[in-house]
Formats: sequence, C-alpha cells, structure tokens
Amino acid sequence: MTKKLTLLLLASATLLYAGKGKIRVASDVQGAYIYVDGKKKAMTGEGFTSILLEEGEYTLKVAKPIDDKYEYAQSKKVFVGEDTSTKISFKLAQTLTAKGKALQAKEDASKLERWQKQGDVVVDTKLGLMWQDNSATKSTKKKWKNAKKYCKNLSLSGYSDWYLPNYDELLSIVDYDRYDPAIMPSFKNVNTSDNYWSSSVVVSSTKYAWIVYFKDGRTNRNGKTYENYVRCVRGRQ
Repeated sequence: MTKKLTLLLLASATLLYAGKGKIRVASDVQGAYIYVDGKKKAMTGEGFTSILLEEGEYTLKVAKPIDDKYEYAQSKKVFVGEDTSTKISFKLAQTLTAKGKALQAKEDASKLERWQKQGDVVVDTKLGLMWQDNSATKSTKKKWKNAKKYCKNLSLSGYSDWYLPNYDELLSIVDYDRYDPAIMPSFKNVNTSDNYWSSSVVVSSTKYAWIVYFKDGRTNRNGKTYENYVRCVRGRQ
C-alpha cells in the first residue's frame, strides 16, 4: 500500500469518527443483543464490543430472549462524550419482555379479584384467609420458634388472632406464572433474598420446618435455628 493511499485512508477514518465517542460494552451473557435507544446495534461476544455514537445521552439495553414472556436483560443510561471511550459492563437478570408484561397483566386480572389488597393486608376471598402485607414482611427475620411467637403477638389492622401459616397455606399465595417475585400480584411487600417460614414441621426430622422461596416458588426445609422471613395469616372470615 502506497504512503499516499495510507494517508488517504487515515484521513477518511478521521472524518468518519470525528465528533463521535466509543462505547465498549461487555456482558456476562454472550450472544445478547445490544440496543441503543431501542435500536439493535450489535451482539455481545467475548470481551468488549465497540459501538461508535454521536455525543449525547443514550439508553443502552443488553438483552437475550428466553421465550415469548421472559428475557435476560439490563438497561443503563450513558453519556457519550466527543472523542472519548467508555467501558460499560452489564450483568443480565431474568425479566419480562414487553409481550410478557401484556400477558401477565391479562393473567393477573382474575387473581386480583380473588386476592384483594386492603391496606396492610391481603384477603383471599376464596379461602377466607387474611394475610399480613405491611412493610415488616420484607424485613422481619426470625428463628422458627420466634416466628411463631411473633405472629401470635402481632396486632395488625384491628386483629390480634394471627398465626404462622402452615405449608399448604403458604403455598396458596405462590404464583408460578410470575418470577421474582413468584407471589400473587396483590401482595406488594415481599423479599426474595431468602425464604419464608411455614409452621409445618418435617415429619421425618422435627428439627426442620418447611420453607418457601418467593423468588421462584421453590420449597425446601430449613433447620429451626436458622432465621427466615415471616408473613403471618389469620383464619377464615
């Protein structure tokens, strides 16, 4: 390649990239699409993928479909400066797609009729159970014995006859059509970082009690000396 041609190519590249900034995008999921303000621009691979953008503020989204309802995704705001280079790493989490949100809204309609939010409680109009749903249900962690005592001493919404729900009662509010949280949509206070206690003891080993994980609805057993979240319930109306 002649020196003249080389200089010409360099000059063309300078004009092409002048006034633009470089965004270098990395993701923990390979083969995910990179969107800039809703427009697909590239795909993630090993290491960083570079995108040239004019100076300004953009919304970057990295997403990979799971099915019609869910995708792995994360969005971030980014400001692109002229002739600058910025590295951004994305850690994708399972979330609803736009179509998934519409499907879920349709699925939620009948559930919202049955499980009715009334202040700090949710009433199951089919089973007649009243559930605690104040902010304490996101932060209160107890050992199993203390969880039972907490519910027994709870006074909420004018009632004082609360108790720790049994395994079947706790499972009744799991919604396997939802993810993180996998709980009926009327419930507004839930912590998905750990499990919730039931009052049901494991028959084969009474040192353990059954628990429910409301991130995805999984059930398991846990030693009674561990601390888990507490959501109390009161009997049929």
